Amino acid sequence: MGSGPVKPRSSRLGAVVIVVVVAAVGGVAVWRAIRGDLPSEAEKAAQIERLKATVLPVIEDLQVEYFMDVAGCANLTYPRGDFIDGDPEDCGGFTGRSVQFDDVGRADHQLIKAALAASGTPIERVGGTFLSDGRVRYAWFMSTHGAPFATSWALEYHPEGTRAPGPAGMVTLTPVEGEQDWWFACCAD
Repeated sequence: MGSGPVKPRSSRLGAVVIVVVVAAVGGVAVWRAIRGDLPSEAEKAAQIERLKATVLPVIEDLQVEYFMDVAGCANLTYPRGDFIDGDPEDCGGFTGRSVQFDDVGRADHQLIKAALAASGTPIERVGGTFLSDGRVRYAWFMSTHGAPFATSWALEYHPEGTRAPGPAGMVTLTPVEGEQDWWFACCAD
């Protein structure tokens, strides 16, 4: 029973270190592929300008609490009601009292969907809260890239100036450079 020469411990350790480094780098690459590349500061600023011009006026006018349009599920929650299109088990709803879309709800959903398309941003879900006079108190614009929720990112608008940078639940908030009242929320790397 012969075995080959035993490699020195240092070369075995070196091989282990290389495997661990390759696995770590590969893991980060897989994570980024799932999550998608995060927008640069310039991209965030450009997206905010487009959202302010196309989407924010629509969600403020309709007072949209929640909007989603993904394969097989459409949701819209606003003062007229909580509407869904799809299986309630899979699509849920925002309030737990969702009903199938009526014609007006479907038209309003299409209006938001068209505003998002016109914005040219990767945003897929939006929502907000509103003051009694109809102005936005807080609005969010989320991109999931079809990936799991935990890998999503969002742009948040807080005209009341009540946010602070740092951890906020599952995400970390950072102010968007050059944009007053706008925040970037994302999962940690």
